[in-house]
Order: sequence, then C-alpha cells, then structure tokens
Amino acid sequence: MQIKKIYSSMTPGQQRIATYIMENPSDIIKHSITELARNAGVKSEASVVRFYRMLGFSGYKDFKIQIAQELASRTFYHSHEDINIDDTTLSIKEKIFRGAISALDSSAQCQTEAVYETACKLIDHANRIIFLGYAASAAMCYYAHFRFIELGFNCHFSADPHINAALLARPNPKDLLFCISHSGETRDIINPLIRIAHKEVSTILITGTENSTLGSLADVVLLTRAEEQNLVTDAMSSRVAQLCTIDALFSMVSLQRGEDALSRLRTTRSTFLTTKR
Repeated sequence: MQIKKIYSSMTPGQQRIATYIMENPSDIIKHSITELARNAGVKSEASVVRFYRMLGFSGYKDFKIQIAQELASRTFYHSHEDINIDDTTLSIKEKIFRGAISALDSSAQCQTEAVYETACKLIDHANRIIFLGYAASAAMCYYAHFRFIELGFNCHFSADPHINAALLARPNPKDLLFCISHSGETRDIINPLIRIAHKEVSTILITGTENSTLGSLADVVLLTRAEEQNLVTDAMSSRVAQLCTIDALFSMVSLQRGEDALSRLRTTRSTFLTTKR
C-alpha cells in the first residue's frame, strides 16, 4: 500500500485514518470498521470505506489482510527505516534488502501492461536510442546502453551534458531519447527536451515522480517506487527498481524481435567467453 506516498493528496479525514493506521498497524488487524472509524476520529464508517476503496480494496477484510501480510513480511512503513549511526552491521544489511524488496514490489504493481507495450514499440521502431542520465542515473543509462547494444541497436550514451547538447542540437528523425531521472527535475535533461519539442523525436522516461517537469515532457513514463527516506536507502532502492525496469524492457524487446535477437545474444555471449580464462 502506498499510504505514505499519497498522504499529502488526501483529505483531512483520510489523513487522520492514514496516520492512525501507520502508527498502529498491528491494532488494525483486530479492529472492526466501527472501531477504526472511532479511533481515527472520523465521522462514520463510510469514511473508512471510502479510504480503503481509494487504495484499491473492494472490502475491509481484504484491506486488513494486506496490512497483516505487510507486517508479517516486515515491509510496513515503520519496519525498514533509514540507516542510523548506531545501527549494527546486520541491521544495515537487513534495512537495505528490505527497502529494495519493498521498492521492487511497489514498482511492479504501479505500471500497466499498455505502458510497457508502448515503450517497447518506441524502442523497436527507433533508428537511434540516446540515453540521458547524470550522476547515479548515468550508471543506469550506461547499463541500458550496454544491454540494447547487445540487440544491435544504434545507441549513444555520454555522461557529459555538453556532448549530449551538441548531439541534440539537430536530432535525427526517429531518434528515441531514453531518459532516467528519479526526481524528474534534472535540468540537463529538461533543457534539451524543451528545445527539441514538436520534432520527430520520442521520449521514454524512467522516474520516481510522475507529476514532474520531465514527466510532462515524456511520451512514456515508467514509474519506480521507493520509500522516501532521509539518508541513502531511497536512492539505493530506486536504482534496483530502475535496473529491473531496464531488464524488463530488454527482455520484452528481445522476445518481440524473435530469433534474430536471440541469435545476436547467443553470438554476443559466445564472444564474451573469449575475454575470460
């Protein structure tokens, strides 16, 4: 459940219910719908009904089962906190792994099949794929660049915004811009996208923020979800989800291209063997 993620967009009554649930998750499993409404300080049971339906549940029982499952798997909001200075080695490892598992589970559920199908179609029809991402996102772009080169795509990647700006000064028809920005507000990606708006160029964006500047500019937005934390776990978890998104697209396009793609991959893997002892 993405209670914390959408908390700011809730009504005051919904926020009271959400706050009570996040602070008392174990109690919710034992509460009737009347008890939850009373303890959360809302007017009626109908408020609770509207709350869990807003989260995608058809009944209160299903809502409670989900909470119980999250508690059992230790992926509720209060069970994988940020890393603290006095954490043990084991605690740090568990927090990192739990955060990544939670991010992957949330990211897998937040996108429709149609969005991925559209992204695959844009990739398959592209004459050239230009990967745009900086800082930590540059590593993700470099990985995606490597994967799609394996399939024989004409790809370009540079971590230098000046090189990319020069390349995009006059983009080629049917170029595809494959952008990665967790915030969706990377200025060195926004500026060239604005300049080439309305040209024969398509854009795919992997981001953690749909309602962002880049989100409004891209043709296809692939969302990844990660808990908002204060230190490092959010950044790490989002990268894991981004890697899985790239691999999902790579696998879909490979199968879509059939035997030609599989033959290329077999040849590439055979070539890699010559680099090993």
